[in-house]
Amino acid sequence: MSHNANKNTCIVCGKNLSASDKYPGLLQCDSCDFLTADVNMSDDELAKLYGHDYFHDGEYGNYLSEKTALQLNFKHRLNLISSLPAIGTQSKIFEIGCAYGFFLELLKGLYSKSAGIDISENAVKYAKDELNVDAHHGNFLEFHPDFSPDVVCMWDVIEHLKNPREILEQANKITADNGYILITTGDVRSLNARIRGPKWRLVHPPTHLHYFSKKSIETMLKDVGYENIQFSYPSVWRTFGTIFHATVGQKLGLRKMMADTFIEDIPIPLNLFDIMLVSARKCK
Repeated sequence: MSHNANKNTCIVCGKNLSASDKYPGLLQCDSCDFLTADVNMSDDELAKLYGHDYFHDGEYGNYLSEKTALQLNFKHRLNLISSLPAIGTQSKIFEIGCAYGFFLELLKGLYSKSAGIDISENAVKYAKDELNVDAHHGNFLEFHPDFSPDVVCMWDVIEHLKNPREILEQANKITADNGYILITTGDVRSLNARIRGPKWRLVHPPTHLHYFSKKSIETMLKDVGYENIQFSYPSVWRTFGTIFHATVGQKLGLRKMMADTFIEDIPIPLNLFDIMLVSARKCK
C-alpha cells in the first residue's frame, strides 16, 4: 500500500502529518515517530543538490579524504554480510547510493557480482574511471540491474531520498528470494537525538529529508515485504578533518586550514548510539 500521494500523509503508516513543535521545518507523525522535511523538491533539483560541491566544502569538507574512514565502516558491514545465512562467494550485491564507489571497491573479488547506482554524476564518474567498479548514474526507480541481488545495501542513503518507500518497494521487487536489505541511518528517537532536538547534527534539510526511528523503519520494512528485522548501533569512523569541518570549519569557513595536512585524514571511531544499522530479510 502506497502512502506517497499527499505530502501531509505519513509514508510509513498513512496517518496525517502535522508541523512539529520541537523540530521547526519538519512534519511529524504522532502515530509512528516518523519525521520529514516540509519541502518539495523535483528530481532535477535533488540531483543538482548532490553535485561536486556537496562532496567538497558542502556536507563533506573533502569526501575523497574520507575514504579511509568510510572503508573502515564498510569493512565492518562486510563482516555482517558474510555472516548472513545463505550468503557466500557466489552471492550478488547491489548498492543504492554508491557515491564515489568506495564500498564497491571493497567488494571486488569477494562476491560473484556487485554493482551500484547514484544520482550524483560526478561521483559515479569517479567510481567508474578511478576505481573501475560497476557504478551507474541515474534514478534507481528507473533502473533495472542485470542480476537479482542477494543483498541490497543503502549506507546513509534513505534519509536523502525523495521517495524512500518506493525505493524499498523496488529493492524488494528486484531482490532474489530470501535476499536481504541492509540500511544505515540516524535514529531520531535515540537519546542523543532527543537531547539535541533540532540541533542534532543529522537534522539538516534539504539534504536530509527523512528521520526514522526503530519503530518507523521497522513498520515500513514490514509493510513493503521484509521480516527478521534486526538493529545494532556500531561505531562509525570519521576523519579528523570531517569532524572539524562539521563542528567548526563549516561554520567559520576554516576547512582550508585543515586541507592537505596529515591530521585531516586521521580516522577516529565515534559512537553516540544514534546511527542504526538495520538488516532485514525478504519475506518468503
